[in-house]
Amino acid sequence: MMDWRRERLELMAYLLEQDWNVFGTLKFVDGRTIGSVTANKLLRSYWNRIDRVFFGHAADRRNIRVPRWCFAHEGTDTENFHVHFLLKSPIADVEYACCVLNAVWTQHHQQTGPIAKNWIMPVKIRRDAVNYVTREYWRLGSATILDDICWDSTNLAELAKYEHDAQAARIHRAASPLWLRQAQQALQAQQAAYAADDGNLVVKRGKAPSR
Repeated sequence: MMDWRRERLELMAYLLEQDWNVFGTLKFVDGRTIGSVTANKLLRSYWNRIDRVFFGHAADRRNIRVPRWCFAHEGTDTENFHVHFLLKSPIADVEYACCVLNAVWTQHHQQTGPIAKNWIMPVKIRRDAVNYVTREYWRLGSATILDDICWDSTNLAELAKYEHDAQAARIHRAASPLWLRQAQQALQAQQAAYAADDGNLVVKRGKAPSR
């Protein structure tokens, strides 16, 4: 077995051992022209903002951050940069968390993708999601893992402590009701598409080439 296959299997096994319940895709307005430097800056600032939205000053003072594993992908022609992630919802309402994540990304910068272009939803089949996020390992190797924006050091028992009025206020400052409604509509459309395809949509979109 080639090294990349062994490494990918090890990564998949590791991911399946972690606690996450959201699968996401973050797109740019134009993934072909965004450039790695600009994309990485936007991604870092986005995740820092998400951490502050959900956890306030504790994100910086206590390193309470949303647990996440992020992966760079280039698309079938190697020129369409975008990011996939697995994430532990920081709030009990997982679907609402998905809407917040999408709405904040869309409003984050003029180059971040519109709501309908992103794909953020509760995980249905964990193995399919892991297969999806690691599918470009054969091409990128470990560089597909965006270590600088991943985070797995938050004690999950801490998350519930921040579900209070102050958190709700931060969410509404970060994402307007209009954007949240549009994100909810996008989520419902994605869930319907997934259900109509008998849960195979992620598998088909994430199929890795055989090598």
